[in-house]
Amino acid sequence: MCECVSARLKANGLSGKTVTLKLKTARFSALTRTTTLSTPTQLAEVLFRVSKPMLERERKRGPFRLIGIGAGTLSDSAIADLPDLLGDGLGKIKDIEHAMDSVRAKFGKAAIRKGRTE
Repeated sequence: MCECVSARLKANGLSGKTVTLKLKTARFSALTRTTTLSTPTQLAEVLFRVSKPMLERERKRGPFRLIGIGAGTLSDSAIADLPDLLGDGLGKIKDIEHAMDSVRAKFGKAAIRKGRTE
């Protein structure tokens, strides 16, 4: 999900400063949780790292019939994911995602995936 949101942001030259998690329970009640980032992003890894704790906090309310991730407070991609003087590793994540995007552009969406062991 985060990779789809990231791909749409990148395709439209946008970045988002808020990350929204939308959940629908088996009883059709809707839950929405939003977190505001310190700087706008368009990286799937950042979206994932922010949305995962939100989902974990709401896990006890499950099971869920719908889970969605969104980005809001949109701005131009030029101000997204700028390097930090403290070396937060964002540059490396950005390079990895750029390489993955290049592979997908050349060989298709299914050509490369990110594996998770968490």
